[in-house]
Amino acid sequence: MAPKSSVQKEWLSQLDTLYKAELPQDNSSLTVAAKYHFKNPGKSFRAQLAMSSGIALQMNHLDNLNWAAACELLHNASLIHDDISDASTHRRGQKSINHFFGSDMALCLGDWMVAKAFELAARNTQFGGQLTALLAQAMQETCNGQISDLSQRQCADLEEWQRIAKGKTAPLLVAPIKGAAMAASLIDSQNNNRWITQLDQLVGLCGLAYQGYNDIDDIIPSSHRSSDLDGRKPNLVVSLFAKQGLGREDFHRWYASDNADRLSHWQQRIASSVVISQANELVDQWLMQAEALILTLPPALQSVTSDLVNSVKKTTLVKSQCRIA
Repeated sequence: MAPKSSVQKEWLSQLDTLYKAELPQDNSSLTVAAKYHFKNPGKSFRAQLAMSSGIALQMNHLDNLNWAAACELLHNASLIHDDISDASTHRRGQKSINHFFGSDMALCLGDWMVAKAFELAARNTQFGGQLTALLAQAMQETCNGQISDLSQRQCADLEEWQRIAKGKTAPLLVAPIKGAAMAASLIDSQNNNRWITQLDQLVGLCGLAYQGYNDIDDIIPSSHRSSDLDGRKPNLVVSLFAKQGLGREDFHRWYASDNADRLSHWQQRIASSVVISQANELVDQWLMQAEALILTLPPALQSVTSDLVNSVKKTTLVKSQCRIA
C-alpha cells in the first residue's frame, strides 16, 4: 500500500486493540501463543486493503474494522498452517509458532484464527452471512492452491505454475475488496459480473507478479540455498529453465529424484542463465496488464486497486535493488 496516513495508522492501532480484546481471556497456553504471534503483526496488508476499500465505499466504521480484522486473521491462520507443512522455523523475524510452541499449538492457534475470522465477519448485521461465505470460499481456494503446491513433484510448466501461484495468493487478496463492495451494496446478482471478473483478473496478475519476484529471490543470489529447489516446489524461474537450454534432460532427472547433492550446481546454472531476465520481464508484463484493468472498475475502487498495484511494484523494486546491492 501507499505510505501510511495518520488515518491508516489510527485504524491499525484500533485493529491491534481489537485483536487484544478478542484473544482468549482465560490465560491459557493458546492465549500466550496468540500474544506471541501478534507481537509482530506484519504489514497487515489485507487489513489495509479492506480498510481502504471500506473507507472509499463509506462502509460503517465498526463493520469495516471487523471486516479488516477478519481478513487479516484468516491470512495469519494460513501462514501458521503453512509453516507447519513447510516445517518453517521463523516467521516475521522471530521463531515460528510451530517451532517455538510445537505443531499441535500451531494447528490449534490457526484453527482458532479461522473461527474468529468467521465470527467477526458474521457481526455485520446486514451482510454477515454473505461475508462469511466469501471468506469461506477464499480459504477453500487458498487451500486448493496450497495443496497443489505441496503435491507438485514434477517440475511445473509455466501454465501450471500460474495456476498454483494464483490459487495461493489471489483469493485472500481479492476478498477484502469484494467484501467491502458487498457491504456497500456495490455487488448484486445481475449487473456487476463483468467488473468482478476484471477485479479477479487484476488481483490475480498482482499475485503472479508478487510470487514471481519471490521465486526469483529464492534462486538468486546463488550463495544461499534455494528452498524451492530443495523442496521441489513450483518456482517461476525453475519452470522457465526446465523447458529450454542445454542439460534439460539431466535437470529433469535430477529434479525427479530426492537427491540434493547437485542442488548448488543447478541453482548456479539457473541463476546465471537468461531465464532470470525472462522472469523479470514476465513480472513487469503482469503488472502492466493489472494497471490497465484499473480504469475498468467502479470509480470508488480505482484508488484502492491502484494502491495494490503500486504496492506490488514497490515490493518488487525493493527486492530487485537488494539483489543488485
